[in-house]
Amino acid sequence: MESQLTKADTREFAVGLGSNLGNRAEWLFQACQWLESVLGEPVAASSVWESEPWGYASPNHYLNQVIIYRSDKDAEDLLAILMKVEKQMGRERRREGGMADRCIDLDLLWVDQEILPPVPEPSSETQLRVPHPRLHLRRFVLEPLAEIRPEWTHPVLGLTVTELLQQCQDQGPVRRVDFEINTLAEIT
Repeated sequence: MESQLTKADTREFAVGLGSNLGNRAEWLFQACQWLESVLGEPVAASSVWESEPWGYASPNHYLNQVIIYRSDKDAEDLLAILMKVEKQMGRERRREGGMADRCIDLDLLWVDQEILPPVPEPSSETQLRVPHPRLHLRRFVLEPLAEIRPEWTHPVLGLTVTELLQQCQDQGPVRRVDFEINTLAEIT
């Protein structure tokens, strides 16, 4: 059944996807299929980028992508959808927190110009924060985001994605990766 929502009834939001275990391209492809089945067709999708793990050491490099959708769902519902997709795909979150290798990682990067929580407060890793609190620090998010929404302005920092990328101190190597769509085989 097609949605009867108009563009005025919906908000644009960005999802960051990442995988660094197993067939990374297949994990991204499956996540895109799951998300499309729940959220509908994306408005825009970046190229796939490869990067080293951020915030922890691992020999397994990530494939990353940013996808833009439109929805009438609120940020809490969107986060719940992302976490459900991760769980259905086999992602197990570590109880003690911290970062680790994962088959799939889905981050809600931003929802239009919404800021959550509206008043700065100490928060835990499980509390919803929009825009994503580390979005502006991660080159592996900014590079793909700059491909598809360079003009989006961070509602807290007041800078566009282009400006955030220019000021990003993360110098970790990030490179665009090409795929053959029908086989999902990486082209080196």
